[in-house]
Amino acid sequence: MRVIWLSRFLVWGLVLSSSVGAGAEDSWVRFSEDGSQIVVNAKGFTEFKGVSSAVFELDGKNQRVGTKGYALIKPVRETTGTTPFGDAVVSKASFAANGSPYHYTLTLKRLKNLRAFTVQGVFHNGSDRDVKLRNFDLLDLEKGAGGSMVVEHAADWLVTPLMQDLPAESLEGINKGLREAAMIYHADGEGVLIGPVGPAEAYTDVVVRGQAIKANVNMDGVLVRAGESRRSEEMIFSFEPSTTSTDIWTRWVATTHGVRRNKGAIYGWCSWYDRTTKIDAAHVLDVTKTIKDNPNVFGKGVIQIDDGYQKMDGDWSANEKFPDGMASVAKTIRDAGCIPGVWFAPLMINPEHPWAKENPDAIQTNAKGIASFMNSNPFHPAGANWINPDHPKSKEFLFNIIRDARDRGYGYIKIDFNGIGSRFVDPTKTRLQVFRELYALYREAAGDEMYILSCLGQPTRGVIGFIDAARVGPDSHPAHFEKCLNSVLRFQIYDNVWWQNDADVAYLAQSLASRTLGPTPQGQGMWETWHNVVGLVGGTAMVSEPINKPDCRAVWRNYEIMRPASREPAQLLTLGHSPDNTTFGFAAERPYGDFAVYNLYNPTEGAKPQTLDFKAAGLPQGVNCAVFDFWDNRVVGFATDSYTTPPLEHLSSALLRFTPLDSEGPVLVGSNLHLSIGATEIENLRVSPTKVAIDLSDAGAQDGSLTFYSKKPLKAGSSENCTVASVGPAGENLWQVNLTGRQWGKSQSLALTVGAQ
Repeated sequence: MRVIWLSRFLVWGLVLSSSVGAGAEDSWVRFSEDGSQIVVNAKGFTEFKGVSSAVFELDGKNQRVGTKGYALIKPVRETTGTTPFGDAVVSKASFAANGSPYHYTLTLKRLKNLRAFTVQGVFHNGSDRDVKLRNFDLLDLEKGAGGSMVVEHAADWLVTPLMQDLPAESLEGINKGLREAAMIYHADGEGVLIGPVGPAEAYTDVVVRGQAIKANVNMDGVLVRAGESRRSEEMIFSFEPSTTSTDIWTRWVATTHGVRRNKGAIYGWCSWYDRTTKIDAAHVLDVTKTIKDNPNVFGKGVIQIDDGYQKMDGDWSANEKFPDGMASVAKTIRDAGCIPGVWFAPLMINPEHPWAKENPDAIQTNAKGIASFMNSNPFHPAGANWINPDHPKSKEFLFNIIRDARDRGYGYIKIDFNGIGSRFVDPTKTRLQVFRELYALYREAAGDEMYILSCLGQPTRGVIGFIDAARVGPDSHPAHFEKCLNSVLRFQIYDNVWWQNDADVAYLAQSLASRTLGPTPQGQGMWETWHNVVGLVGGTAMVSEPINKPDCRAVWRNYEIMRPASREPAQLLTLGHSPDNTTFGFAAERPYGDFAVYNLYNPTEGAKPQTLDFKAAGLPQGVNCAVFDFWDNRVVGFATDSYTTPPLEHLSSALLRFTPLDSEGPVLVGSNLHLSIGATEIENLRVSPTKVAIDLSDAGAQDGSLTFYSKKPLKAGSSENCTVASVGPAGENLWQVNLTGRQWGKSQSLALTVGAQ
């Protein structure tokens, strides 16, 4: 799979970059004559040149070696190398102070077929003493360091963090370090993406201040012994259009970090928001029976037990609320045809746990040697210590936690509270390397078949290649959807590239009397927006409701329409171009006709309309499109080249499908069976002059409707594993086909007669 999508992208990249020609363009990025700077000629930038260095500690004092102010000890060497995105011209330069045993080598790779380059530094300790390597200022464009970055009208440039939930800001006023990666793009589309590409060495930062950039690699004070060398993380600077740059960067990282994509998206039920730590076996088994007895509603997904089942943190066997043990519960869930899941916080341990008392040196400590401690809270009244994942005893203990879950029959684990600390047994390992070794251990213990969700909150390269899904936002409490959206929408670039994105849970109504948690105070529009997004993310589609209660039963259909998540993962069209996350969706290609689905969201105060530009959305120019509203279940208009919604209330959305009307026969223009509006529940559609044949998957609601545009009348024909309840007019040249009795686990089909009176 990985080879296929990389090779396809390489072809695309070659076409996109045909303007990168020979001659002078070959040196659009190069070392300066004296080797002290990397000089870049890029559209939008009047100047873009930077210096590079490594910072190390000796005798308690920081020292530096790099390109600025140090002698070029060898001529710049130029060769050809390979990258995941084709060949590159590789230039190397080495520097040192006269007579110094500390040398620095900087490698510049200019991709031949893309407007992008990478840089990587190597620190050489040629002395007879060990030193600590603090960081690499890998490319520093700040004037005080010897670099220069000049743009016109800095207020028109937007800086967008890519791996943390911070607002996008104007280049004119921003002054902060951004974790790992960032985009800096002008309103006209020119700009640059900066981020790590691996292999995984260390975490990085992109510091933006004074309208200049510094790409930094945090080496965490790792030990570099006498005579050894240590390389930095390699970082990319991509000047391609923003969407191309994010595709290049995320897929490069996926390759170097050994991405694991052999499991698809999952759906199911989680106990956390339903019962929190008050969960018990009786409730889990009642939920399991509800799901088992109603497969057309719930399918056969994950049933995941969250925090509250364990004897104590660190002892993950069943407490008195699960009297028959965790293995017995897992068996019951499996017998129901579902996947048993369980929550862990492996690094969290009760201070009274015997292992913690027997292994005090395996507990995380601060710089003063004091054991780390989480204060008591309602969910963990004893507080907790944190295990040092790098300690040999810890590795054995942590391995057994995960292996025990596997032995008890669990097929899905959710790993939470991932803080690894900063003081490790092995002084040569960075935090990123320790984190990756921890998750490699988890995967080894779990085996290949176990589905692992890492509950991160924000993305990290530490888990790529070891997990199947990652939480990419905060806890989705019904009152906090607005905050969740800030993360989930921006981090959608990682879905189905690094892992399956987990937005956390959706809820089946804005308010339920049987729900432990309160309602969504911002109202129905906010609830619908969150429901839309969870369905469109294309990753996990989980709920955490009292689904066995009567008031919840009344809104079960709102689970059906999101199960499973969209087959076409959505993207945030405004990423890198607007601080507002207004336009989220996808353009789908199908043999029977292409279409697009977008959620248009108003995140700003007051009622405001939102506009979709068809060209940006992947829709054809100059072609009339039907506009279908999912929640209204009707065609709300027709548009060419763009569409503007009526004013949307603050935090509300319009979930719309846009279908080009470029065919003579009947055209499917809408569906309210699934939130993806035809992308997931429709397998195929065949149109002849007299007949429409539709094949459906088992995704989506049991009952609902399909909407067609047809200049000729439509009439119900045959059906299999579903029933056509009626076919009737829904407007001029519009026909609504009402379905009932769709059966989960079975392929479904129906036929319509064209031209019947």
